[in-house]
Amino acid sequence: GSVTSGDAGLRDLLTRIEASAATNLDEARRVVGALAGVGDGGLVAALRRITDAFAEESGVATDLRVDGDLSGLPTTVEVALVRTAQGALANVRRHAHADRVVVSLVDAGDSVRLDVVDDGVGFDPDSVAAQPGSPNSGGYGLPSTRARLRELGGGLEVESTPGDGTVLSAFVPLGGGPG
Repeated sequence: GSVTSGDAGLRDLLTRIEASAATNLDEARRVVGALAGVGDGGLVAALRRITDAFAEESGVATDLRVDGDLSGLPTTVEVALVRTAQGALANVRRHAHADRVVVSLVDAGDSVRLDVVDDGVGFDPDSVAAQPGSPNSGGYGLPSTRARLRELGGGLEVESTPGDGTVLSAFVPLGGGPG
């Protein structure tokens, strides 16, 4: 009879090891991703890796659409947009309960735009924004991403309606900023 209590202890230990390994792996991936920045193949390849991984891990159908030739962007712009996509998808995974996400990268001539659109539960941006101390403002607000985009002269907008999904839109001007 002593075997079963041993089994339970072993199972508990395995569960803890698995949880901790998963956390460490996530952390390692984040660090590697940050160091590698955009890596091989530039922005589009990086976004494809991110969206593929997201689809695989979350089970959400994920589309990447690229409009225009977006090779040869400044590295700072590429990294900012990759981070934006990562942050947006992390939010979708955590909060949206979406069935589908579309990530669009658009060459808008004098700027480049990244849109992340999900069909999830949505939220009320005003009520989230009204609570700066709440955990939600950190999640949906993507404050560090927004700050990074602002430094590049761009910005980040989030539009959402409860029950009707969320649209996150980031843009960065090209050609040396204003002027």
